[in-house]
Amino acid sequence: MKILRDESGQTLVLTALCTMALLGFIALALDVGVLFRAKRNMQTAADSAAIAAAVDYMYNASAPSAQAAGMNASASNGFTDGDSGTSVTLSIPAADGPNAGVAGFSEAVVSQPVPTVFMRLFGRSSVMLKTRAVAADPGTGTACIWLMAPTGPGLVLQGNYDIEAPHCGIYVNSTTSDAMKVTGNGGTVSATFLDVVGNSSLQHDSYPTSATMNSGTRKDPWGNLVGPDPASACNAANTVTAATVTSANLKPALNGVVCFSAANVTLSAGLTLPGGAVYVAENGVQIGGTMTIGSATNGATLDVYSGTFNQGNSVLSIYAPTSGTYNGIALMQPYTNTNQLQVQFGSGNQVLDGYIYAPGAQVYLQDHGGGITATGIVAASLFDKASTITVPSYDAANPATTPNRRVVLVE
Repeated sequence: MKILRDESGQTLVLTALCTMALLGFIALALDVGVLFRAKRNMQTAADSAAIAAAVDYMYNASAPSAQAAGMNASASNGFTDGDSGTSVTLSIPAADGPNAGVAGFSEAVVSQPVPTVFMRLFGRSSVMLKTRAVAADPGTGTACIWLMAPTGPGLVLQGNYDIEAPHCGIYVNSTTSDAMKVTGNGGTVSATFLDVVGNSSLQHDSYPTSATMNSGTRKDPWGNLVGPDPASACNAANTVTAATVTSANLKPALNGVVCFSAANVTLSAGLTLPGGAVYVAENGVQIGGTMTIGSATNGATLDVYSGTFNQGNSVLSIYAPTSGTYNGIALMQPYTNTNQLQVQFGSGNQVLDGYIYAPGAQVYLQDHGGGITATGIVAASLFDKASTITVPSYDAANPATTPNRRVVLVE
C-alpha cells in the first residue's frame, strides 16, 4: 500500500509525455510550414506563368508561343514540367473557371508532390499540392505621358504651364535628383498621378497633383520602335522631291510609305494627307498652314526621320492608325533623331488623336498663345514653358486597340 501511495517520479513521467506531445506538435508544425512555403512558391510560379503567357499572347496572338513563354516563366521560378513529379499546364484560353473559353485569357496550373516529416508516420510520405492562376489584359494602361530618359531632367515645368491629364497619369523614369524641375509656382498639373523614379529636390512642387518620388519602374508601350528606313522604303515612285508638298505633287503610298526628301520640306496649307500610310520626312518638316493627316476611320503617322519639326503658328490635326506597327502613333520621331521636338510655339495648335512618340528627344512647348491636344506622349523628356497641353487619354478612348494595356491576374 505504501508503494501505491508513493508519488515520486511523476514529474519525470509527465515531462516525458509532454515532450513527446511537444515533439509531435513541432513535427506537425514543420509539415504545415513546409507545405505552406511550397504552396506559396508554387503560386508564385503559377502567377508568373499566367502573366508571361498573357503578355506573349497579347503581342503575338499565338497560343503555342504564349504557352512556351508561360512554361519558361514557371521554370525560372523553380517549377519545370516533368521534373521531380512536377506538372505545369498552360491553357489558352482558360480551360476552367468563369473565364473558360474567353480569348486572351491564359490559365496556368502547377502541381507537385511535397515530402512530409510527421505525416509519414501515418502513411503520408508526401502531399500533392496544386495551384492555379489566370491572367489577361482586360484593362488599358494608366499612364499617358511617359518620360523615359534614365537620368537628368525628365519633366521640366516653367512659368504659367498647364498640363491637363485628368483621366491618366505622368511617369518620369529618371533616377537622378534633377528628374523633375519646376520653376515658379504659377502653373497647373492635373493628372491621376505624377510618379518620379528618382528623388528630386524640388524648389517648387506641381499643383494640384503633387509628385510622388521613388516610384516603381515602368516600360513604355513601344520600346524604341523605329519607322521605315528611307534607304529601302523610299524610291522615285513614292518620294516627293519638291520643297513644298501640295495635293498636285503628292505621290501614292508604296507598301504603306510616302517619303519627302527635301530639306525642311513644307506641307502646304489646306493639304490633306490620306490615311493608311506613314509619311516620312527624311530631312525635317515644317507645317505651312492648317492641314490634316489621316482621318478618324483611316489613320496615318507623320515620321520625322531626321532633322527638325516646325509647326510655327499653323493648325495641325493628325489621326493615328488603330492597327499595325504604328498603332496609336500620330507624330513620331525615332530614337535615333535626338533633335528637340517643338510641338507648340506662338499661336500654333495641334489636335492629335494619338501619341507623340519621340523616345530619344525632348518634347518642347512654349507660349500661351496656342496649345496642343495629344492623347498621349512617349518621349525622353518634356519641357512645358508656359504652354497648355491637354491629354484626354488615347488608351481610354481606344480600349480595344491601344497597345498600352495592362496584363493582370483575374483569378
